[in-house]
Amino acid sequence: MKTLKTGVIALISLAVLSLAACKKDSSSSSSKTPQLSFQMQADNSLAASSTTGQTVNSIGTGITGLTFTAGIANISRFKLEAKKNGVETEISSKNLTNVDLFAISPSLVNATIAPGTYTEVEIKVELVHSNTDALPLKLTGSFASSGGTVIPVELDFNSDAEIKAEAENVTVTDSTNFSAIVHFHLNKLVAGISAADFDNATLTNGTIVISSTSNTAIYNKLLNNIANCGVSEFRHKGKDGKDHEGPDDNGHDGDGHDGNDH
Repeated sequence: MKTLKTGVIALISLAVLSLAACKKDSSSSSSKTPQLSFQMQADNSLAASSTTGQTVNSIGTGITGLTFTAGIANISRFKLEAKKNGVETEISSKNLTNVDLFAISPSLVNATIAPGTYTEVEIKVELVHSNTDALPLKLTGSFASSGGTVIPVELDFNSDAEIKAEAENVTVTDSTNFSAIVHFHLNKLVAGISAADFDNATLTNGTIVISSTSNTAIYNKLLNNIANCGVSEFRHKGKDGKDHEGPDDNGHDGDGHDGNDH
């Protein structure tokens, strides 16, 4: 009888340990929920970062004499829209403020993302003009006029806008964290604007200020362009702990190959 009682106690102890192990495994699994980081960065600027002083990648704006040297964005929301198993899915993260668009390591904001394959992916960056003094977007730089004078340029973007960037299919696993980077192409922002437009711009205290109330003809062209200035890029951190480039909205797979090569 004593042997039987000892055996029952052993079985109960084993069951309790097994249950505890199951709970531990479940907790460990849930802690591996993949993260999606949203970022935005100006593309191709011949300028120094306003925070680090280090030079970032070079660009031509498409306008002779125009160079942007700094930019700050106050983003009301990032949003990923896609289909997962044929069902519309939306993932968003709000309020990423004082984003240095020229920083080598852009600011980011995180959201959770469920594992699976996402199709028809589109990233949206929402810029909303609030009642605060913070502008949705501010760019500064200079313009070398036809007469050889270098004039400061300030873009005060004080309207609501949405920047859209499409992407190829994205597959998310339990062990992968992603960064969704929106490259803000400044040459696309100034498309259709000429050096003559800047030569003829009105100066405010010696500066070409472009806003909804100053040099409005130029501003309205920028407003029409801004939605299509974004190009997306996905990067993931794999099991090796390193960042890997993913597909972008130009059909590249991140390793320099066209998406149709495979």
